[in-house]
Amino acid sequence: MSFLDRIRGAASRRTVLLAGAGVLTLALLAVLVPALLLGEDGSEECRQAPDSARAQARDPERAAQELDPGEGVTRTGPLKRLLRTTGSPLCEGADGTQLAGRALVAATTGRTTADQHEPARPHTERAARVAHAAVLLLSRGHERYQPDFPLGLNPYLARMFASYIHDTSRSLVRGAPLDWKAPTATDEEAEYSDGSGNWATPFPSGRDVHVVFPEFERAQKVVRRAAASPRAFATLYDAERARFAWYLERLTDTAREPGGKPESGALSAEMELEQSATFVAELMGSRTVAVRDGLAPSLAQFDRAVLRHTRGLYHPADHRVRTRSSTAALAQRSPDASAGQGKQAADRLMDGRVQLFAVFDAWARERGIPEGLAERIRIRMDTRYASSLNLL
Repeated sequence: MSFLDRIRGAASRRTVLLAGAGVLTLALLAVLVPALLLGEDGSEECRQAPDSARAQARDPERAAQELDPGEGVTRTGPLKRLLRTTGSPLCEGADGTQLAGRALVAATTGRTTADQHEPARPHTERAARVAHAAVLLLSRGHERYQPDFPLGLNPYLARMFASYIHDTSRSLVRGAPLDWKAPTATDEEAEYSDGSGNWATPFPSGRDVHVVFPEFERAQKVVRRAAASPRAFATLYDAERARFAWYLERLTDTAREPGGKPESGALSAEMELEQSATFVAELMGSRTVAVRDGLAPSLAQFDRAVLRHTRGLYHPADHRVRTRSSTAALAQRSPDASAGQGKQAADRLMDGRVQLFAVFDAWARERGIPEGLAERIRIRMDTRYASSLNLL
């Protein structure tokens, strides 16, 4: 072979090697670029929570101040950045949903996630406005009942909703008066002008600030999405059953709210008890939808997980309670009994009818509620429970 042929051969081999390297580079880019743009599950690239969330998670007052959307709920930029409600979603994990969730809990409850066992204080207007705006943002831009915020936010959203359990329950059932446009209401502002009651709470303490969530469909779909996780479900279920016991023990021996006109007191009581039945049915429906949509493996596994996370069972006092404590503390009420262990305990806990009516019937017997009156209320509660399940 001539010297010239050897040169030509070497050049040819270099050309082949370079071409091969080019193909390999293109192949690597074809793999790496999508991997950089997509999350591990094939979804759009996710983002971590902003750096400011670390300080907010440790300082509830700072969190509420920085995330406050204002009286007109127009300054939502900081909360959008925290929850990543536009663009790529929050990543799951310590620097994503967990960090953002801890900042949200601090801002809306006035306590860090580590201090949730500390006595709750009445909410501030700033904290309540942040809760309102969080529901507004997380429910925006999705099909009805199908918000797609990361499931890792669920335990933190549940803590937020539980801290406002009376407002949350009311928002899904009755909402606020049609002419009420503000995101919050104080006990005093919610008093009816004729002195016949209070639309925000049946037993105002005079110190509470209530969150007025956006229209019920928005609050409903965020609560449903949050309740798709067993731990979050247990938090909400515990809080509502604690509220149910709190309410019953404050009624008179004729099943009326004390004060005001007798007929309005009886109607208010029946509406409040129907509210609990409706909210519990909503939770039970959320669990069914979670399994249907593949967010939970099976009802049996979901129920066993809820049993592990629940605090226990709640019973009203056997006498009328006259104190008017802040509704912010309802979720901290200590359970009166263990929910038990095993399949039978899980089945009993997750039968909403059993939980509501076992408590109601025992209360009616202990307080000597007339049998006919107790049966009428029971029928109304059961009707609302069944109709709410049928709407799913």
